[in-house]
Amino acid sequence: MTGIETTIVMAGAKSLIDQITKSGWEGIKKNELLNKDVGQLIREVKYLFLRKYPQRYWDRHGMIKVLKMSKPMDLESIYVNVKCLGNLVRDYYDENLENKYRESKQRRFNFRDDGKKDGLLLANQEQYLMVLGDPGIGKSTFLRKVGLEALKGKQGSYQHPLTPVLLELKNFKENEINIQVLIEEEFKICGFPNVEKSISNKLEKGELLILLDGLDELPTANVNNVIEKIQDFVDRHHKNRFILSCRTAARTHLRQFTDIEIVEFDDQQIQSFIEHWFSSELDRKNETAKNCWELLQKEEYKSAKELAHTPLLLTFLCLVYDENQSFPTNRSRLYQDALRILLEKWSAEKRLPNRGLVYENLSIEQEEILLSEIAYQNFVADKLFLEKREIVKQIKDHLKQNLNAPQHLDGEKVLKTIEIEQGILVERARDVYSFSHLTLQEYLTAQYIYDNDLIEEAVKNYVTETRWQEVFLLVAGLMRGKADKLLLAMEKEAHNYLTTPLGQKLVPILQWADEMTKDSVDSPIKPVGRRAIAYWLVIFYTCIIYSYNVIHIPNVTAIIHSIVIAYAYAPEIAYLITKMSFTPKLIDEFVQLVNLFAQDRIVSKVNFYQLSADLEAFKQIIPDDKAAKKERQEFADQFLKMWSTAFNLTPELLNLSINEISEIDRHYFYINRRILKCQKVAVNISPTVWQEIEERMLRVP
Repeated sequence: MTGIETTIVMAGAKSLIDQITKSGWEGIKKNELLNKDVGQLIREVKYLFLRKYPQRYWDRHGMIKVLKMSKPMDLESIYVNVKCLGNLVRDYYDENLENKYRESKQRRFNFRDDGKKDGLLLANQEQYLMVLGDPGIGKSTFLRKVGLEALKGKQGSYQHPLTPVLLELKNFKENEINIQVLIEEEFKICGFPNVEKSISNKLEKGELLILLDGLDELPTANVNNVIEKIQDFVDRHHKNRFILSCRTAARTHLRQFTDIEIVEFDDQQIQSFIEHWFSSELDRKNETAKNCWELLQKEEYKSAKELAHTPLLLTFLCLVYDENQSFPTNRSRLYQDALRILLEKWSAEKRLPNRGLVYENLSIEQEEILLSEIAYQNFVADKLFLEKREIVKQIKDHLKQNLNAPQHLDGEKVLKTIEIEQGILVERARDVYSFSHLTLQEYLTAQYIYDNDLIEEAVKNYVTETRWQEVFLLVAGLMRGKADKLLLAMEKEAHNYLTTPLGQKLVPILQWADEMTKDSVDSPIKPVGRRAIAYWLVIFYTCIIYSYNVIHIPNVTAIIHSIVIAYAYAPEIAYLITKMSFTPKLIDEFVQLVNLFAQDRIVSKVNFYQLSADLEAFKQIIPDDKAAKKERQEFADQFLKMWSTAFNLTPELLNLSINEISEIDRHYFYINRRILKCQKVAVNISPTVWQEIEERMLRVP
């Protein structure tokens, strides 16, 4: 036995002894028990049953094995305290969810962080507790945890000296349900004497903690009958404590019960779960948990981290990381697997009965097509929160337009079933829904674009909208037959931008950059990288003109996308430029920059020897912080004249305002950055096509 298991069994045995002597079970003498220590009692066959129930509970509910776990894990070792809300958001009308989401500037749809309480605290406070939550949020795990804490007696976090008994309601298949008989069966397995009389005694005295898991998992035909039986049973045995679990969308109101809702994990809980998961000696030595958590903080995995707020999908992410010590670059496969877990694997593992009435003849593939259409239509309309009537209409329209889809299905029932069984669509406020994760809506939108050959249309209409950036990355990952079409469509839009009025002002700069870099054939940096750096020379020069007294490129957000492109090909030079500022060290930084230009042969037709000498001369006349504005202006003018002469920067190249630079960056350079990003994550690209795209990038066609 593990240390935790031994603690539970020993503590549980002591707790049961106390309860047995209070109950006056036949054949048990209080004085005899008091004269023996617990260790001796447990070793004696006569009292074997005292140990058997805690051991049995541990065997059945103390380990967890889900998804692709190769072996079960100790529930206590990975458990993270859940947090709950007492007031359910979706019970209220809220017409401002879309605005609240956009104001929050985050990817999560859950805005409520106020009023959260620890789940075990609420379990101690409430005699009758209804634990609600979305699929995979940890309701069943929470009930098992409460039971384990109760078995520990005074050593546990559950403060009531009761014997836990857990019943999984999905197993209630008969029309006639006798809850007491089912409880007795749990104790019979453990070899308790006189079970019928003993359980009746304990129920009468209120000595049981009755955990009923999965009210939503009852067979549809049996649900009303079981709910009535539960209500009657609770009324009849009101001295005991009860905890029920149910998916929020399927909740049923029972008179005495206080409803609480388990909320998704916050960052602290995610990090704690990862630390618990990767807690072996080898993982601690290799800092696996730290590396996994840090990877989820990176920009490229912010969508994956969004999934981690659901414990079931966080478990999936830990399994993926455990296997590869990383997350896949192609996130499409990752999100596809996450979607399939919600669509089918989770229900299959829980062995939920086939409800049949709603999903008859509607396959998982057809449902996925339906969901992708809903996701795409609303993403195009820039709607993340959807009214119930709109979704129901979309479901009905989809079924009518699909010859092989079952036409008899009720749209509202389909929506409700998706919400209850899978939690992919979630009611955020009364009659207002969203996808459970923005990541899933983005993935399904990408799937719809790919399935319906809408790549060129999507690129033409949305390639410069930042909210679509993840969608295009996912499309690239889905295109197993080469992502050339996507990249070429993006390149076409970049070239089209050069025909606009502002694009025409960019043309001379691109032509200058091409001319200045085309002869550097022996450079270790690719031509597109050299062109990106050359473009920077013009922008950097322009920024000096506009802010000669305070130069700090990282604060010039107008060129963020061109910065990324430069970093992709010439990281050392790009980093140096972003760190340059107008300080006494300015000239030294320029000398270092010029040396890198010469070393990597970024541009031709520049006399770097003379330029370095001129820069050294400027060291003697650079003004200090106390210099007058006129003196600083004169220095800046001399410096700019020297720099423009060296690089042949003509007035025609310097006629862009900061706003125009920003606009160009948000369109032309943003598209080119998208091309680089999509190329990186694509599964399959023609080498010839990519080479041709790179050769044309940042050039006038």
